[in-house]
Amino acid sequence: MLVALGLVAAYLMGSLSGSLLLARAFGRADPRSSGSGNAGATNALRTGGRGYGAAVLVFDLVKGVVAALLVPALLGLGFAAALACGAAAVIGHVYPVFFGFRGGKGAATLIGVLLALLPGALLLGLAVWIATLVASGYVGLATLLGMVGVSLATLFAPAAGLAAKVFVIVMTALIFYTHRENIQRLRAGTENRFERVMLRRRR
Repeated sequence: MLVALGLVAAYLMGSLSGSLLLARAFGRADPRSSGSGNAGATNALRTGGRGYGAAVLVFDLVKGVVAALLVPALLGLGFAAALACGAAAVIGHVYPVFFGFRGGKGAATLIGVLLALLPGALLLGLAVWIATLVASGYVGLATLLGMVGVSLATLFAPAAGLAAKVFVIVMTALIFYTHRENIQRLRAGTENRFERVMLRRRR
């Protein structure tokens, strides 16, 4: 019963979409109506500027930390249940009940969960993410490869238990699914690039 309560609470927390809740405060329209149509930090940055994008990133990341740490702690749940709560928060971000089940891609919230529960794996994932971003300029590709890094770091870590390994496999599959349009655009050569972050910019 406590685990079920934790999962519901984490899902509802994940359903609090930062880009949609903060849009009015920053004088922005629904981010799902412009740019990539995604209710996440990257599209908030692209359509609303740095301040809006940064605020959305922090909001979505913090709710992942809270769902994975505070909710299980208040209910006295163990590590495996905390991972499940983290996954529920990510799913809530992707399919928010408060916003017609149209949310973001889950990356920022997942980063918060990893920061709380699997910080070592997150370090490798962030290193891969940064290296990919500055080399290619593709945020989507960086996110995908970063999650592969997180998975490999967890799967080959002797101390990682079965719950952690199952968690990263499921979350990596979800991230690839939510980024399926990015993958299609990468294959077609039409994916948006943040060229200003690249080490070698095209002329």
